[in-house]
Amino acid sequence: MKRAIALAAVLVWALPAAAQKPSPRASLDRAEAAAGEVIYLRYCAACHGRSLKGDGPVASGLVATPPDLTTLAARNGGSFPIEKVAAIIDGRETSRTHGTPDMPVWGEVFAVSAGTEAPSAAVAVRRITHFVWSRQAKTSPAAPAKSK
Repeated sequence: MKRAIALAAVLVWALPAAAQKPSPRASLDRAEAAAGEVIYLRYCAACHGRSLKGDGPVASGLVATPPDLTTLAARNGGSFPIEKVAAIIDGRETSRTHGTPDMPVWGEVFAVSAGTEAPSAAVAVRRITHFVWSRQAKTSPAAPAKSK
């Protein structure tokens, strides 16, 4: 029952968020990225590592190795897939790696913190996404790409 309520809360939050997709030409917000680093280190670094290379302290115990998040733009033709990354973080989309229960659905976790001093789920996801975007390996201009 609690899970159903949490899922309903996430859907109520996720549907408006999905409708408010950032422009494919959105620019990296350095302030959001800096704020996102704190959230990333708290919630993501255990698996993805402080370096974002999938080398976190618990990564070896997972079924699938977490991906190197610094190469997302390079693996996407030089464009950072901002919408897809946000959707994977908040649980609207899963990747093959995240198809297992290894990666928590952070949208559910962040939604529970509403009303506290913690940022809203949408803000937390946006900040983490901008942080990951800011840490992309330098290859070519990393403008965000539209989700498919």
